[in-house]
Amino acid sequence: MDRKKKLRIRLAWYLLLTAGLLIIMLFGEQLSPHDPYENNLLKIDQPPGAEYWFGTDQLGRCLFSRILTGARSSLSATFAVVLVTAVLGTAAGVIAGYYGGPVDRLIQKLLLIIQSFPGQVMAIAVAGVLGAGVKNAAIALVSIGWIPYARMSRSMVLKIKESNYIKAARLCGCNSGYIILRHVIPNIGSVLFVTAMLALPGTMMEISSLSFLGLSAKLPTPEWGYMMNEGRKVLMTAPWQALIPGGAILISVIILNRLGDSVQEYLEYRTGSI
Repeated sequence: MDRKKKLRIRLAWYLLLTAGLLIIMLFGEQLSPHDPYENNLLKIDQPPGAEYWFGTDQLGRCLFSRILTGARSSLSATFAVVLVTAVLGTAAGVIAGYYGGPVDRLIQKLLLIIQSFPGQVMAIAVAGVLGAGVKNAAIALVSIGWIPYARMSRSMVLKIKESNYIKAARLCGCNSGYIILRHVIPNIGSVLFVTAMLALPGTMMEISSLSFLGLSAKLPTPEWGYMMNEGRKVLMTAPWQALIPGGAILISVIILNRLGDSVQEYLEYRTGSI
């Protein structure tokens, strides 16, 4: 089997697993065998069994149903943060690199100001100011997550804006907006796409860490990071309440990480980089 076929098979496999995560994210609550919000004081802290596959929590809620339902909060926030940060960062970097001058200096100073604070500390501070909630946690991560895309896109635009095909487009009377959309972004898009794919697992860990600290999900909405925090209180007596949400995060991060690696290797092979 040649290398190209191996890369295709690996990419297809992780795309399939990611599609499975997306299905759980979209339809997890409908697939839940029990009501994920229903308290049952007669079945508190039951271990995994035939009726409750993942056991129950300290309020008697079905942990399996809450894992399925919680996928929407954890995964949707991850994909949304990566998408918004990639778009905002790319737009800022392209504008700074293409136009230069005062616009470039302003964006560069903004980047320096934000980067002067440790990223995770700033995200925690922003989330703390805005209050608990998945949306606020996403805003906190977006506030720092766009910087790598801005720096990367700016550096690439500086290299290509004086290329012959850009000069030819200007001579033909094309305006800056057309040149950016038609010639600049397509030439830097693959690198930024790979960067976004590789950012997925890290972003999910950041979302989960904020939830674990109580800065993301609001009760009674299930979210994997917050479920770990709740399970931590009964770790010695009912360890499944923390280990199972942690396992869901771990499996998702591994799948997204391997997907990003597979996309990168396949695109590098297509472009002849490896």
